[in-house]
Amino acid sequence: MSAREEQNDFTSKRREELFIRMAKRPEGVTTQELFDEGRKLGDTVTIEAYHNLGRRLVHRGVLLADKSERQTKYNLSEKGEEQWLDEDQIATIVNPDYPLIALAVVQESARQLNDVPESAWVEVRERLKSVSARELFVEGILGYCQNLRDEVENYATEEAASPKSNDLPRLRQKIQNEIALLKGVVKFGLGLSEEAVHLPFNFDFALAQWKSKGDSISYCNKVELEAEIRQRVEEGAVVVDVEDIGADPDLFIAAVDGSTRSGLLSAEGEQGDFTVGSFPLVSINTAVGQVNKTVKAGKASSPAFMRLPEKPEDMQQSDNRHTIMAKLFYPDITDGEYIHSVWNAMDVLESKTTLRVMRRWYTSKTNIEIRAADVVLRDGTVTPQERDFTHYIQQDSYGKIARDLIEVNWEVVKKCRDDDQTVVGVVKTANLKVVSPIINWFVCRLVASKAKTQIQSWPLQAMNLVTDQILLSRLLTAGRSKEDPWARTCVVIRPFHATTKFAEDYSKSTSETPVALILQRATEAASDEKLRFRRDDSWLGSKEFRGNSDPYVQMLKHCWYASTYVAAVPRLDLNNVLPRCEFILPFETLETGAFPDAPISTHLRRLVVALKTVGFDVSADHSMFQKLLKIDVLPALLIRVHETVKIWAAELLSRVNEYIGFYISRHVGTGHRRGVRVRPWTAAELKDFAIQLQTERSLQAGAGDAARRNLPSSDDRE
Repeated sequence: MSAREEQNDFTSKRREELFIRMAKRPEGVTTQELFDEGRKLGDTVTIEAYHNLGRRLVHRGVLLADKSERQTKYNLSEKGEEQWLDEDQIATIVNPDYPLIALAVVQESARQLNDVPESAWVEVRERLKSVSARELFVEGILGYCQNLRDEVENYATEEAASPKSNDLPRLRQKIQNEIALLKGVVKFGLGLSEEAVHLPFNFDFALAQWKSKGDSISYCNKVELEAEIRQRVEEGAVVVDVEDIGADPDLFIAAVDGSTRSGLLSAEGEQGDFTVGSFPLVSINTAVGQVNKTVKAGKASSPAFMRLPEKPEDMQQSDNRHTIMAKLFYPDITDGEYIHSVWNAMDVLESKTTLRVMRRWYTSKTNIEIRAADVVLRDGTVTPQERDFTHYIQQDSYGKIARDLIEVNWEVVKKCRDDDQTVVGVVKTANLKVVSPIINWFVCRLVASKAKTQIQSWPLQAMNLVTDQILLSRLLTAGRSKEDPWARTCVVIRPFHATTKFAEDYSKSTSETPVALILQRATEAASDEKLRFRRDDSWLGSKEFRGNSDPYVQMLKHCWYASTYVAAVPRLDLNNVLPRCEFILPFETLETGAFPDAPISTHLRRLVVALKTVGFDVSADHSMFQKLLKIDVLPALLIRVHETVKIWAAELLSRVNEYIGFYISRHVGTGHRRGVRVRPWTAAELKDFAIQLQTERSLQAGAGDAARRNLPSSDDRE
């Protein structure tokens, strides 16, 4: 080892160990004392590196900072050392390059939430009832941005002092995790502008930026941040009690759910005069809308519901063209796009059903008129499944389905705006992390303060691995009994662009907004010269694109999504969570800095009344792809419509088989019908299909020749 390498062998990890050891002393430690001790042990960094380290350890809740004297003193909390080791390990192993290990850590972090005492959750909840939501969001985002800056500076310092340090991969992963967390909160969770929070695209960009600008880097503009948070976060506390309002039997409520049945189409019986060559993949989609009223036919009464399609023959109507999906109908798209198209097609049907129950309709058999619903509860999110603009403008079948989906969603938004109706998505599995990182930051500050609290430590990185849904379910339901009044989180809204890729570099500058960029692309696409280089924009340059009147553009200009968690049930354990309630907010998306109090109050009150009117129940089989039993706590009407759509999907599949079999026997001319069925995949077919998808991805990534060379022969695939 050279003299320079030996001199710089004081790693970041060793520096942290020294800080923890000296902070354990009863009198604590100052950064000057720590710096002096580090110098004696051979450290070569400046004192600013120790100030940086102190801020990062306080941010994580490892150290307590006492600023009452001239120099800040740092002390270790009761479980600080244990927590520090845990945090250090998590930062190292939560790595997408090792997904199984990372998933195991996430699962364990979620499980450990149940180990937090009930009384601790109650304490945090009661404290949050007196904390300003807007101020906490601003302070939390500023804190995370400062910590990201400190982490980047720490990496640059470590790399300069010891280029071959074994700590560098760990520090790099911590920065990548911090960037991902912040993007989830400020970009995709809140849709904040570049003017408010400007995050590096990735680690390499962050490091290069630091090396060129150094101390002048700031990821956050506090003034702009405060203005945008005022427009996106409800005024008041983080947790609030729900207004004591009762059920309303006159409120007309509808619930909508969809179903898809997929498999391989093949002829029943032995091979004979009819076979379907390569057994095409077929999916049958359907959706049902059911209201909280019954209809009477004579002396009998039954639930009022409508379905799309009403019968198999209706699948051939243009309005139901996405009901039956088969790859052979879409030769112009890839296998991977087709798989996404199946889900998009089901979302189209659910959205059409939502729109239909927002208007007058008639029952299929009794022809009884049903009036438009005041509130529609959708199973799942109210955001469109496909909302990527690059897919929206594709000149193929995939683009057509995406445009159908956006168009019908814009019709739903207009109904909410023009006819004063409320559409709520009841999300059973919500993966957003927007509120929980802010609450975790608050608890870490609480631990680091002199406030009297039973919470001795709060591992920030571990807690930030779990979603809003898991953490808020524990927080809101802890210690609750059935008779307790309802509580909810503050309403947080995000504009439509936050659900798209426009979120990452969204700017509110007049010439840089998503709408301005789209219209500029359309202008360029109208030029033949431009089309030579951007053929993907050919649809934008055609007469089909209607400029400012286009549904996608209108969604960007007039659509928000508001979300909250409502604690309406007693304490929930690990496998039971509260659904996220997310409703459409038709409102201008201009950055005015004004929170839309009036429309949100209207929709929120209507949502609460609807939930109290239909009540809650449990469903043990609501998750489509989970084998383990999972109890979902959902509005009872949603559970009923789910049962209805399951029955109708099975009946529709059976009738489709009969219908196809009838036409086969009719045209082939056999003396008997040969049935057709949708059967499950075999293991070999699944393997073959996976290889096709993998090869396709490789070809799209530019590895075409290598992919073709590595493609197994038919013998190898068996």
